[in-house]
Amino acid sequence: MNSAFEFLKKSYSDGRLVHAYLFFGGSKDEKISVAKKFAKLVLGDDEITSRLIDSDEHANVITIRPDGKNIKKEQIVFLKTEIAKKSIENRSKIYIIEDADKMSISATNSLLKFLEEPAPDIHIILISPSKEVLLPTIVSRTVNLGFKASIQENIETKEEIFDVIKQLEEGGDPQIVVAKNPGVFKDRTMEFLEAYQMYYRGVMERSLSGRVRDIESAVLRLRAIEEAKRSLQYNINVQLCLDKLWMDFN
Repeated sequence: MNSAFEFLKKSYSDGRLVHAYLFFGGSKDEKISVAKKFAKLVLGDDEITSRLIDSDEHANVITIRPDGKNIKKEQIVFLKTEIAKKSIENRSKIYIIEDADKMSISATNSLLKFLEEPAPDIHIILISPSKEVLLPTIVSRTVNLGFKASIQENIETKEEIFDVIKQLEEGGDPQIVVAKNPGVFKDRTMEFLEAYQMYYRGVMERSLSGRVRDIESAVLRLRAIEEAKRSLQYNINVQLCLDKLWMDFN
């Protein structure tokens, strides 16, 4: 059984549940599945309750998803309004925020205010591909539960990402490469940037006894990638981060 759910189950048994959790890593589907299991744990796992939760129809379980490309401030304001309402049968409320890494800056700031002043019997679950793409202030105010990708998923992910890097290094137009590889740049941008850093560190090692120009170029690109990673951590639009990265590369 998933170790994150086992942790939640024990916390529930011990009466030590907290108001906010961050699920990161692994597959999105698995994280959503555990979030719903958590809701059943808190609200009851009878047939009717389970069916309502699985079909996103339970009044005390609300899921927030991106409206377009981002989760907007208005959606978090709606969430806070729902939190203020009296729950059905005075039971706990569970709020699941999918793709939390896509919250706008204003939405993030609005959520932070709730995390600083939690309401009783409210549990929020943030679902994100990684911790690094969220503001540190969000990460520090949640209990972080990591999920592991399967070995096969890791192999496929690495192969796909390094194939993209190969395309770029062979002179492929960045805009076309991004358009052809949405799987890498939609949910795994941070993984791509970290893999790109590994690539240029390798370039530097191979160039130590070679041309100084190659080393200088690798250093400049490593710095540009690091800046792109920092921008992602502060929820700057992914496309804007990449556009600046390509500019810095030229």
